[in-house]
Amino acid sequence: MPFLHAVFCLKGFDDRNRFFATSVVALLGFIFFSAIFSNYVVVSFATLLILTTVLTYSTKRRLHDAKLNKNWQLVPGGLLLLTGLLSLIIENSSSYYLLILPALSTALLLTYPSKNNKATGNYILGYYGPVDLSIYQQETIAMKPHNQRIEPTLLTDDPSESLYANETTLAQSATANHQSDYQTGNDQTNSKQVDIGELIRIKFLGNRKLQLGIFASVALIFIAVLLSSLVNTISQRNIDVHDIESTQPQVLAKQTSNDILANKKYLLAMPDNFNLYLSEYQGIIIHWQADQVSTGQLWSLSSAKGDKSCQSIKFNKGSPLRPLSVLVENGSEYFASFSPLDSQELVQALAFRGKFSLCGYSFSLKGSQAVLGKHNQYAPFLDKDA
Repeated sequence: MPFLHAVFCLKGFDDRNRFFATSVVALLGFIFFSAIFSNYVVVSFATLLILTTVLTYSTKRRLHDAKLNKNWQLVPGGLLLLTGLLSLIIENSSSYYLLILPALSTALLLTYPSKNNKATGNYILGYYGPVDLSIYQQETIAMKPHNQRIEPTLLTDDPSESLYANETTLAQSATANHQSDYQTGNDQTNSKQVDIGELIRIKFLGNRKLQLGIFASVALIFIAVLLSSLVNTISQRNIDVHDIESTQPQVLAKQTSNDILANKKYLLAMPDNFNLYLSEYQGIIIHWQADQVSTGQLWSLSSAKGDKSCQSIKFNKGSPLRPLSVLVENGSEYFASFSPLDSQELVQALAFRGKFSLCGYSFSLKGSQAVLGKHNQYAPFLDKDA
C-alpha cells in the first residue's frame, strides 16, 4: 500500500501539514490505545513502539524538507518513547501531561519553513519522495479563462485608418502586460514576507523570560505528575492494608468455621428439635432449623461482629458461653460452633439445666440428660471428675 510505504519511508520530504498531522496522530493515538488497553501492557507498549517509529520517520523527512541538522531526527520520537514508558509505569491519567515534551519538540520543528524548491507544487498528501502517491492525487480540469477580449478588426481601404487600428491594439496589449508585471511584482513581494513560524521562533529565541517560563512550567508539570503518582500509590497501599486487616479476621473465621462444619460427626438428636455434633477436635456444634435468612456468617468471635443475639449461649442459670462462630447454611440451617475448651462445661449445662437461648431462639432441655448419657461420645463429658 503506497500510503503506508510513504509513512515508513526514510527518504523524501514532509511539509508542515503532513508533519503536524503525523504528530497529532502519534500523541493522541498513544493516549487512546493505552487507555483502551490499560490492562494489556504488552499491547500498549507495542503501540508506543509503532507510533514512535512513525513519528521518527516523519521527523527525518521534515528535516530534509527544512534542510536542518539530522541530529534532531531522534528528539521527538525519543521523547515520545520516554514519556510514554513513564505513563505506562505510573498508570495514572495525569501522566499523560508528560507528553507535552514531545509536543513542544514537534511544535518547534513546525516553525521552520520548507526549503525544498524542487518539490514546490509537487507534494501529494504533504509528501514528496520515491514512493508514488499519484493515485491519491485528484485530477483537476484546467479551465481557460475567458476574460480576454478580442478586438474587432476594421476593414478599410484607407491606410491611415488601418494604422490607427493597429496602434490601438498595441496600446491595449501594453496596458495588459503592465498590469501583469505589476501583479507579478506584488506576488514576489508577498513571498518575501517573514514566515509566521519563523517569526514565532525568532520571538521565542529572543525572549529569555519566555524560555525560562516554559522550562519552569514543564518542570512543574513533571514534579506534579510524579507527586500525584506517589500520593496515589501510598494512599492505595493504605487502603489495601486496611482492607486486608479488616477482612482477614472474617475470612479466617469463615474458613475455620467451614472447616469445623465440614468435619462434624457424631450426630445426636436432642428432644427439643436441635442436634449436637462433635468437631474433629471434640468441640460441640449445636444445630437447629429456624427462620429463612441469608446464608453466611451470623457471628464471629475473632472479629466480634455479627448478630449480637448470637454472641453467647445463655442458660436459665449459670454463666453464658461464647460460640466461636454461628453460620447459616441453605438459608435456614443454623450451626453454632464452640471451643473444645468449653465442651465439658457446655455438655453438662445442656444436661443439668432447664433451657437455653441462642440467636433469639429458646430451647427446652427436658430429657436431655438421658439422651446425652446414652451416647458413647458425649457421656464422658458428664463425668465431673474428667
